[in-house]
Amino acid sequence: MQLVLKMSRSEKKRAVVCHIQAWLICLFLWPITIFAQDLSEAISQPTSTIELTTYIEKSSVPLNEEVAFHIRLSWLGDMSRYKIVEIPQPLLTNLLMEGSGSKNQITPAEDGTLRSTKTITYKFKPVEIGMAYIDGLVVKYRDSATGETDMLQSQRVQVKILDALPDSSGNVTAVVYIVLLLLFALTIAYFLMQYLKKRNLTPEESGAPLSIPRQFLKRMSEEIDPKATNLGEMSVLLSRIFREFLSREFSFPAANSSIDEVRGALRKRSIAELEINKITELLEKLDVIKFAGGSVDPAEFSNLYGTAENYLHGRQAHWESEKAQMKEA
Repeated sequence: MQLVLKMSRSEKKRAVVCHIQAWLICLFLWPITIFAQDLSEAISQPTSTIELTTYIEKSSVPLNEEVAFHIRLSWLGDMSRYKIVEIPQPLLTNLLMEGSGSKNQITPAEDGTLRSTKTITYKFKPVEIGMAYIDGLVVKYRDSATGETDMLQSQRVQVKILDALPDSSGNVTAVVYIVLLLLFALTIAYFLMQYLKKRNLTPEESGAPLSIPRQFLKRMSEEIDPKATNLGEMSVLLSRIFREFLSREFSFPAANSSIDEVRGALRKRSIAELEINKITELLEKLDVIKFAGGSVDPAEFSNLYGTAENYLHGRQAHWESEKAQMKEA
């Protein structure tokens, strides 16, 4: 009876030892398992590298030519992979901004994947002979796959400004002068014929003031510069001028009206629904820029300016058509 009791205690000791060994093994393998899971998840995440390149087309430029400066961002994947948060305006020395533009391009890579490229081009005008500089840029971007925000930096770029090239217009031959004189004579003859055809116009008609669309087209051309660097301020000014035009053209207070109020006022005046949609869509985009602040893409502003200008030209054509009908009556 005493022997049986001793064997039972031994078995209990072995069981406790085995239990402790199993617990230690689990405790050792648990971090390895977690690390393997994290490593597997990291490997499964799509990898991509975004690259920033800045360069000029020529390292030396004559004083009477433009300096072309390019900013290129490139990465593997589609355009939505990276969101460009901010591209600041370049800080210039001995250069003046003349214009800018942008281009998006997607090309297939050798391994079958897609490569997205965003290029922004600036045109600068030299100020004087000597060295000119374009300071380095800090471009902020967001990775859509991870949600992380980071930045890329570029180096300062320099360009040598040389003496202006001679003007080749002084080599115009006598034949070109004759052709220009003939064109001038034909132009004078054409306008003279048009004047003779319209001699029967009354003084009131010939001295009539500009139509409302023509007045605001003139204001846009005089007050707004699509090539300016302060496109945020230009967008606010474009919105104000276009709303003043709506107030004058359709006789309702559009300056401080909401989009819904503008839409309702135009419907009361029997304006076509397609025309109302064009007007309200333009106002909505301008309001977004106004309240969001920040920089405005030059291509986007050029599109908004062209939309407003085309609409005013359309209203001018409508005004001329109504005037012609009244004259026939």
